[in-house]
Amino acid sequence: MVRIAVVGTGWHGQGHLNTMKEMALIEIVGICDVNQEMLTKAANKFNVPAFKNYIQMLEETKPEGVVIVTPPKARVELVRDAAIRGIHCFIEKPPAKSIDMAKQISEILNETKVINSVGFMFRYSKAVAKCREVLSGRDVSIIRSAMLDGIALRENWPGWFFIKDISGGPIFDQAIHIFDLSRYLVGDVAQVTGFQGNQVKQQSDTFTIEDSFSLALRYQDGGPLQTHNHSWVYPGFMCQLEFISDSMHLTLDIHKGSISGHVDEEAISYQAEDSLYEQELEAFARAILNNQPELVLSTYDDSLKSLNVTIAMLEALETGTVANVPTT
Repeated sequence: MVRIAVVGTGWHGQGHLNTMKEMALIEIVGICDVNQEMLTKAANKFNVPAFKNYIQMLEETKPEGVVIVTPPKARVELVRDAAIRGIHCFIEKPPAKSIDMAKQISEILNETKVINSVGFMFRYSKAVAKCREVLSGRDVSIIRSAMLDGIALRENWPGWFFIKDISGGPIFDQAIHIFDLSRYLVGDVAQVTGFQGNQVKQQSDTFTIEDSFSLALRYQDGGPLQTHNHSWVYPGFMCQLEFISDSMHLTLDIHKGSISGHVDEEAISYQAEDSLYEQELEAFARAILNNQPELVLSTYDDSLKSLNVTIAMLEALETGTVANVPTT
């Protein structure tokens, strides 16, 4: 078994704890949070040692890995304190709040050489693996993607999600998954532009994000063009990407774990059962157990490319211009 500690016991942290408590590969040895009420509730629910002091948790529980599930602005010291002790780091997305912060974390991880993973769970989907196999060696002309959710309609959703300075809004919290996955499947993005709006949920002191946005992307080296639509005011959930060319039209449905369409007039139909959070955490734990970092499909350094895309998108939406995506 791999000894894992968790810092951050909010909604997402408890989601990972729920997943890990059912995994034979992982032993949860401690949890940490500065919010005493959330910490106490999680300690009672999961029956694990609880700490308000992060370093005390690391020193007393001696974990082999730590799962960091905090808001993105609170990451650098948490990674440093774990990594200098040789503790491997799973860092929930987004990898950081800014590129400068991300570069600090990258330097720490590269200097300490601990195994590291970022929570881009879509990469671990069986349907994604199949799609990557089908797309290998093929040109894609157009990508159409959409991610529709009802987060802004849910009265019990944590309020900090709707404060842009804290969460980054739907681009930072959710759309980053789509563009990390697109990068994983077809290559890197060169330019982005788009529009945002609040047709359903008007902005206020407690809701400073857009409720919906649309983006257009151009990929590097003559790669495909992509359009993406995203909303947090859809009464349901949908997450799809379509890959289109003169000889292909594939629809990847992440939510359903399916691929449908055709390639060279051959019908494609694939369905898989996925448990994405379990699959990404198992890959992290097995990488530690077997000293096989290659089992991690989303390293921190690679995640910086997705962060660059996301920050360029924020710039494009805020300024109404075309934003270039940095290549480093």
